[in-house]
Amino acid sequence: MNGENRRGKMRAGVLEATVSIVLNTFLFVAKLYAGIVSNSVAVLADAFHTLSDSLTSVVVLIGVWIGFKPPDKEHPFGHQRVEQIATVVIATMLGIVGYEFFKQSLEKLLNRESLTFSTIALGVMALSAVSKELLARWAERLGGEYDMSSIRADAWHHRSDAVASLLIIIGLLVGDMYWWVDGVLGLAVSGLIIYLAWSLIKTASNRLIGRAPSRAEEYELRKIVSSIVPQASDLHHIHIHEYGDHVEITLHLRLDSKITLEEAHRMATLIEEAVKEKLGWEATIHLEPDKKVDYEHSTD
Repeated sequence: MNGENRRGKMRAGVLEATVSIVLNTFLFVAKLYAGIVSNSVAVLADAFHTLSDSLTSVVVLIGVWIGFKPPDKEHPFGHQRVEQIATVVIATMLGIVGYEFFKQSLEKLLNRESLTFSTIALGVMALSAVSKELLARWAERLGGEYDMSSIRADAWHHRSDAVASLLIIIGLLVGDMYWWVDGVLGLAVSGLIIYLAWSLIKTASNRLIGRAPSRAEEYELRKIVSSIVPQASDLHHIHIHEYGDHVEITLHLRLDSKITLEEAHRMATLIEEAVKEKLGWEATIHLEPDKKVDYEHSTD
C-alpha cells in the first residue's frame, strides 16, 4: 500500500468513527431521557444498544491507529491485519446485540407484552431510525470505497440500531391492537443480525488465517502459468495470505528436471511478474522436478 492510500484509509476510519461516536452519544442521552420520562423499558434498552455502537466505533479507531502504521523490522508485511481483528471484535459485539435482542423479543412474546404509546419516545425513536440508517449508508459507502471491513462491520451495527428503533416505533403505534407485533418482528431481525455477525466473522477469519484460492482465482493463476510455461504441470499447494491491501501467494510448480537452474529461475520470475501485474499479488514459487517427465526421458 502506498503512503497516499494509507493516509486516505486512516482519514476515512477516523472520520467514520468520530462521527459515529458523537451521534451515538447524543442519541444515547436522548433515548435515556425519553425512556425515563415515558417509563418505557424498551426505549431504555435501546439507549444502551446505541451506547454499544459508540464502543464499536472506538474499536474502529484503535484498529485504524494500529493497523495503518507502516511496515517495520518486526512486522515486514505491515500491521493491516489488525483491521481484521477489529472486524472480528465488532462482529462479535454485533452478535451479542443480536442474541440479547432475540432474548428480549422472546420474553415479550411469552409475557404477551406490548409497548405503551408515548409522544416523546415516538419522536426520539423516529430521529434515531432516520439518523442511524443515514449513518449506516454513509459508512457502508465509505467502507466500500476504501475497502475497509471494519467500517462495513460498523455500518451494520448502525443499521441494527436503526431497525431496533423502527420496531419500537411500530410497537408504540400498534401495540394496543396487536400485542405480538413487536416480539415477532424482533425475533426476525435478531436472527438477521446474528447471521450478519457470523458472515463478518467468517470473512475476517479467512483473511487472518490464510485461505485457498477461489475457483476463479485458481483459473486465472493456471492461465498465467500456462501462458508463460506451457510445459509446466501440477500447479498445487496454492496458499493466499492477506495483509490488508498486500497479498502474498505461495504455490508449487513442477518442471522438467532437465531444465537448467538458470532457466527455471527465469520462468519463475516471469510468472511472479505476471501475477503481480494481473492480480496485484506478490508470488513466491517453489519449483519441483516432474517425475513423469524424468521417466519419459530415461526411457528414450
